[in-house]
Amino acid sequence: MILLYGYLFYYIAAAIGISIGYHRYFSHRTFEAHVFFEYIFLFFGLICGGRSLLTWAGVHRMHHMNSDTIHDPHSPTFMGAKKVLLSLWKIKYIPRKHVRDLILNPRVCFFHRYGKYIHIAYAAFILFFGLQALFIFVILPYIFSWIGFGSLNYFAHRNGKPINIPIANIISVSEGWHLNHHNNPSHYRVHKYDFIGKLIEIFKGKQYV
Repeated sequence: MILLYGYLFYYIAAAIGISIGYHRYFSHRTFEAHVFFEYIFLFFGLICGGRSLLTWAGVHRMHHMNSDTIHDPHSPTFMGAKKVLLSLWKIKYIPRKHVRDLILNPRVCFFHRYGKYIHIAYAAFILFFGLQALFIFVILPYIFSWIGFGSLNYFAHRNGKPINIPIANIISVSEGWHLNHHNNPSHYRVHKYDFIGKLIEIFKGKQYV
């Protein structure tokens, strides 16, 4: 049951923080949102393994610009299975042009500078409720995120091009429509079964974002 609870929390946190926030909002600017929601996106992205948004978005934008080439930061072809699957790849330099707009956002810069302290404070607060809570709300979301998006980065690219892997949505939170996304990166909904895109539509309709 602990794994199930951890998975469910991860899925919610990653949906809000990574898929909606880091990816479709900050990286691609597919919709507009109030400052309040930016804080929400940044916090949940942080606690489920997203690390600094500046790094995440910068690398993702580089990936789109150089997809499946030697300049793709997490290309399965050039980085190898182990590094991509386990998210062990590293990048030494992100050109400023890829994050120029994000550097101007004070919320993004605050989380970039103090994110690790926010995460430590969050973990300490959760630990107050016991080791089981720490495992469910801190450790498992991080593990699921690294496995989920590492797997997506690896399996969703074949023969030098992106492909759709619907089953990947089980752990990569509606990001399995990878080919569709590469074809239309400015669209917040990339498939009729893309529930993240549908959620954004609902929130936009109610003027929450």
